[in-house]
Amino acid sequence: MPKVRLKVEAFGGLAALSTDYPDAEFTLLTSCSTADGHVTLVEIVGLDVDVVRRRLDTDPDVRSYDVIHAGDERLLVQFLQRSEPAPGRAGRESGNPPPFPMLLRDGWIVTEATTTRARLARFTDELEAAGVDYELVSLKRTTDLDELLTARQREFVAAAIERGYYDSPRRCSLTDLAGEFDVNKATASGILHRAESAIVTEFMENST
Repeated sequence: MPKVRLKVEAFGGLAALSTDYPDAEFTLLTSCSTADGHVTLVEIVGLDVDVVRRRLDTDPDVRSYDVIHAGDERLLVQFLQRSEPAPGRAGRESGNPPPFPMLLRDGWIVTEATTTRARLARFTDELEAAGVDYELVSLKRTTDLDELLTARQREFVAAAIERGYYDSPRRCSLTDLAGEFDVNKATASGILHRAESAIVTEFMENST
């Protein structure tokens, strides 16, 4: 599946803080919605805790916050917002969960994720519909066989190729492959079919 690097516009007091202090490092570690609002956990390096407190105190969207750790120029802050930010909603509604951790820099969330082209298109459509600016930094085609196929599927496909199962005419039958792995013909057929389906689907998603 394609590996995409995106810059997405951030909102709220934390985004403004990252713009005012571009040398500080903001790392969004996780977030989730609750009955009380949307909770975010952020690590901040290179910024005084009082500066962060003043900004969160005046952010109308922040209902509460806790400084979990403050020391060694590193802050760990959890804050509760009234609602989920627009970029997060766009990701959730398009089937693209946030790939934490994410970097917040100068008002932009910088993120990398592996997704399908179809889900990426849905995500950018949702961002545009919500009026959120974004920049597609890079898009690379990647295929990781360790993720695409199981170890058993890779063994079967490798043996099928080596024995000539996919040659025309075939030099190896499905029965031959099943015998090599000491399974019945139906099991061998199912393993190969699932592997072939994954390979073909991956190819089509990366070619459109």
